[in-house]
Amino acid sequence: MPKTLERTRKAIAKKKGPIDSLHQYSRDSKRLHRAQVRDEKLEKIAASRKKNDKPYRTSLVARFLERATFFQEALRQNGGQPLGMDVIQELIKTFVQQHDEELSEVKKTRRPGRPASAREDLLKVKIDKLQKEYQNGFC
Repeated sequence: MPKTLERTRKAIAKKKGPIDSLHQYSRDSKRLHRAQVRDEKLEKIAASRKKNDKPYRTSLVARFLERATFFQEALRQNGGQPLGMDVIQELIKTFVQQHDEELSEVKKTRRPGRPASAREDLLKVKIDKLQKEYQNGFC
């Protein structure tokens, strides 16, 4: 959280005394106003960054919920009937390979000779985790 306004207010109070004694168009009141606007701007930028970063940060609970909803939706599409072993294995393979199409699209959009984008790296990590979990089993 930005503290520019607090520091400016403290500096002016040391120099002039109480902040209430400043008149509207003084230099110090302009300093206070600039510091306040700067703090608001920084808070707004931080909030937008946090909002944009959320989809990439999946917690353990979110991954469990994503997995559960995927298989619940598959059961609903089956009409609530029990699934056969071959159908379950096919669903698991579909879940493991769900990011493959998006990864191939990201690779196609990248120009030759350019490094991988952050999104591409993130997708590779997700796919690797799902592959390892598929091979080693779910704990």
